[in-house]
Amino acid sequence: MSAVVSVVIPAYGRTELLLRCVRSLALQTLAPDRFEVFVVDSSPDGANEQAVAALAATVPFPLTCLRKSPEGPGPSRNMGARQNDSPFIAFLDSDCVASPRWLAEGLGTFQEGVGIVQGRVLADPETPTGVFTHYIVIESESHFYETANIFYRREAFQQCGGFPADLAPRADRPFGGEDTVAAWTAKRMGWKTAFAREALVYHEVRPITVKQWICIRPLFMVPLLVRRFPELRRFMFGGYFYDRAQGLLLLALAGAAGAFWQPWLAALAIPYVLHRGMGPSKTLTGPLRLLRVGAYFLRDTASLGYLLGGSVRFRALLL
Repeated sequence: MSAVVSVVIPAYGRTELLLRCVRSLALQTLAPDRFEVFVVDSSPDGANEQAVAALAATVPFPLTCLRKSPEGPGPSRNMGARQNDSPFIAFLDSDCVASPRWLAEGLGTFQEGVGIVQGRVLADPETPTGVFTHYIVIESESHFYETANIFYRREAFQQCGGFPADLAPRADRPFGGEDTVAAWTAKRMGWKTAFAREALVYHEVRPITVKQWICIRPLFMVPLLVRRFPELRRFMFGGYFYDRAQGLLLLALAGAAGAFWQPWLAALAIPYVLHRGMGPSKTLTGPLRLLRVGAYFLRDTASLGYLLGGSVRFRALLL
């Protein structure tokens, strides 16, 4: 019986996470003769290739490891998709673990005209989350269509042209945006999208530094996405701000600048202080919540810098 879906996993280092990801596919409720798995590795050494080759002898589904030069995860996904002709392609990131019904639920969501099905992503429940940890949570259809967990009908994937290369192909945290480009190109061609809540994967929770928490580099690419797909502006705060926090930050900065001439303009900072100070917090209560405002002010200001830089570089205003 031929495979109905091909699972493609791009990999760059992090061998143990990759193996954990692939092993989770051995627990799928979808029959193992109905899917195949392609790992596309662009690591500087052969550790992933050797580990996957050893694992291939123990899993119940066909498992292949391909090698290519680093261009970011997008071209790796393209390479994996070209190795087969199954009617559906499931993209999974190497730092994710699939729940047992992931493939069955994702495939079951496709209806006539649906070209893309996005699945749910939660933080790994076995690892505590905190301020200085990184993980992805997707609980409804995202306008960015992150490929941590996404399914494509092969026809839709071929028509959209796949994923572009990353600006920083060897970075531990790429700039990204390639997933958004592919999905919105397919949507422009008339393909419908859907969300499969039960097609669940768990994302790695990993510690990050204070600098990594403050500096969110992928924001640099968002103005380019908005330039290519102006439809994205309807998901932005006021059409020209990445989110509410960025809009209120600009209002606060304008008020602080104007306060030199009209002191009452300092009151324009109040909405930002309330927005950041009253947000949910596991550790800070009462007056200590003001510490949140200071920390998020640094982060939001850095985000403004990335967005402004991207706006200038790609000639599309988004702050």
